[in-house]
Amino acid sequence: MKIINNNPEAYPEKRNITLFGKDSIKYIEDFFCYANKLKHKLTGKGNNLFYKGFFYSITDQKTPCHFFNCINLGKNSWIVTFETTLPRLGLASGFWYKRGVKQLVKPNCKKIIALSQCSFDRQVDYLQKNFPHLLNSIKEKMVVMHPPQKMLIQSYEEKKISNKEVVFTIVGSDFFRKGGREVLSAFEALIPQFPNLKLNIISDLVYGDYASKTTIEDYHFAKKTIEDHHKNIFCYNGLSNSRVLEILQKSHVGLLPSWGDTYGYSVIEAQSAGCPVITTNIRAFPEINNNAIGWIIDVPLNQDKDADVDTLEKRAKFRTVLENGLVKIISDIMNGTSSIKEKGCLALERIKNDHSPEVHKAKLIDIYNKHFKS
Repeated sequence: MKIINNNPEAYPEKRNITLFGKDSIKYIEDFFCYANKLKHKLTGKGNNLFYKGFFYSITDQKTPCHFFNCINLGKNSWIVTFETTLPRLGLASGFWYKRGVKQLVKPNCKKIIALSQCSFDRQVDYLQKNFPHLLNSIKEKMVVMHPPQKMLIQSYEEKKISNKEVVFTIVGSDFFRKGGREVLSAFEALIPQFPNLKLNIISDLVYGDYASKTTIEDYHFAKKTIEDHHKNIFCYNGLSNSRVLEILQKSHVGLLPSWGDTYGYSVIEAQSAGCPVITTNIRAFPEINNNAIGWIIDVPLNQDKDADVDTLEKRAKFRTVLENGLVKIISDIMNGTSSIKEKGCLALERIKNDHSPEVHKAKLIDIYNKHFKS
């Protein structure tokens, strides 16, 4: 069965939708894609959430569609997987948000797949506050489906790691939003005490994100810390996904003590390599990590389960809690009071049980067969 996707090469789509190979996906540049390109040509600006948030096919109103964070304005039967709330249109006017929600009610919208229970709850809360009369009609189409994750190893014994050093790895763009500055502060404090402590950074060191609001001074701190501890801290950028997964397999512990993440794909990737992970308790993290299979740092949260960091004082408090939590957990690991192997084995088991690609694929096939005409 062919389905339409408007962005099949993007990472979320690859992780959640395009699981059956390129032959099953029909790529169409729709009206909003053309409008976005025209705006970019005329103004130098484009590619904002509004243009990514809607789809309208000019040439094909029959082939079924499966999108990520995108709402179909046409007649095609469609399904959408989302990570925060729908519609997701940035600074668009209330008119467009209302239009988007109405599309979710229409009969050709067949299924609404939340990436996590947190996403499901946020969507329900959003509708309850803004469109209570449409809540039940939309909620009955909603379901939670966590992303699939293949096992990188089948057992912890497959990991090729040395007992002479303990390797931590942090992966992802927006290094500082991922908790990178606090990780470096913790390692700077602990390396003199534990010279066998190693850190892999797989990131671009971009600063100034919406959550941590880091500056050029934070960037300079990161560069200096990495240079000062070049025998212990290794920074990589532009690695292929296969190379990243190889590094995870040779790591002991994963890191994603994030200020802001909708899901945390690198958490489940690390777990599939037998790496227990240190995370914060924001958003979906407590659904995919806990203190039995990894380590959770309880940071201040707002009512949406995002980090509570909307003022300078709150960001300072968040940073202190995060740094102290990292120092304590890493110290416990290095002192042998927290078992990496035990947690790593349990993390592997969780991936096997909760993120099976075969189970996820079967669920999607069932949804397609039920709602899309062949």
